[in-house]
Amino acid sequence: MPTSIPPGAVMAFAGKVTDHYADFESMICTYGWMVCDGRTLSRQDYPVLYAVLGEQYNAPGVKNDEFCIPDYRGYFLRMTDMGSGRDPDAGSRKLANGTTSSEVGSVQEDALQIHQHAYLKTGDINEPKGNNEQGKPIVTGSAFTSGPVDGTGLPGSVRTSTETRSKNSYVYYIIKFI
Repeated sequence: MPTSIPPGAVMAFAGKVTDHYADFESMICTYGWMVCDGRTLSRQDYPVLYAVLGEQYNAPGVKNDEFCIPDYRGYFLRMTDMGSGRDPDAGSRKLANGTTSSEVGSVQEDALQIHQHAYLKTGDINEPKGNNEQGKPIVTGSAFTSGPVDGTGLPGSVRTSTETRSKNSYVYYIIKFI
């Protein structure tokens, strides 16, 4: 049984990077790894990795004698659905060349599941009073909230951002090329 890691294997690398990115690249390259940054490689220089990846990660315009490695920068990795039904939007996934596909290497853009919160809205005053008194508001219909609320129902204490995300920690995803 082989004891080495196969070409094309991807792993998270949590090592401290030197002050110069080139030094980091040189260090991991010594062990047969490179960062999954979508770079274009020569088929002739990396025949074993090309045999594993093929053109799966190629964007339009890549030359016939080249191929691309995965670009995992800024992505959470997710195992393929494999018919389990756990990815209800698997049909919206796309490969780097724009083809709709749920194969390994396909990506899904960010999304927030549709949801709304109903509450009763107040209507007009139904009990006219004297000059300075207010009547009782009529409760009519329902409306929807305008933003997220925390468990107490109070707006403003929920962390919001330009993306929906879980807690996360940065790592480098590196791919074995030999």
